[in-house]
Amino acid sequence: MTGHPRVVLVQIYGITDVDDAAAVAALGPDHVGVVLDEGLDAWDAVDGPTARRIVAELRPAVRVVGLSLRDTVDGVIRTVERLAPDIVHVARAVGGLGPDGVEAIRDRISPLPLMVTVPVRDESAVAHAQELEPTSDFLLLDSAHPDTGVVGATGLVHDWDLSARVVAAVDTPVFLAGGLGPDNVGEAIARVRPAGVDSETRTSRDDDRRRKDLDRVRRFIETARA
Repeated sequence: MTGHPRVVLVQIYGITDVDDAAAVAALGPDHVGVVLDEGLDAWDAVDGPTARRIVAELRPAVRVVGLSLRDTVDGVIRTVERLAPDIVHVARAVGGLGPDGVEAIRDRISPLPLMVTVPVRDESAVAHAQELEPTSDFLLLDSAHPDTGVVGATGLVHDWDLSARVVAAVDTPVFLAGGLGPDNVGEAIARVRPAGVDSETRTSRDDDRRRKDLDRVRRFIETARA
């Protein structure tokens, strides 16, 4: 396989503020990710009423991606019902839900598309991606923190050569995440050739990681599409 076209989708994650939602939507990304508070440890989560206001502000300009950190099918479905996203994103497929759980979620959310996180720790990422590909509409490759094991929203870059191998090994569109910002997204696209790129931590403000740095968001989008 030769990878995906160079025109990539742009996904901005971690919107926690209604004003940020309006401003980011105006900058024109393809997807914007929202993390609903599920009672888990997520620094970018928002409560139900705030999430609904954010989603209303984002539509119809962008597709809303709703993340669930739960590792049970029923738990994910509850989040989907509360958030009503355009794309459902599950973060705990590997080592949690597993392929059978992912398939069950896909059956229950149909016709909504499903995005599934694949941690890029080592060579196993390729096998995990191939295992999850049949029941996923998008795969998202993300970094795992070396000390805590937490996957996603770490601000850490992983081995792009491994990510490139995943892209070459599957036909499902792949989003590259993990420490991407306006200063490295161009190189990342050239190295990995993903279908899309995702940014959270490195498009956040230095003084408040729950708020977006709109200049960084703008430059990220422009560079990814250049």
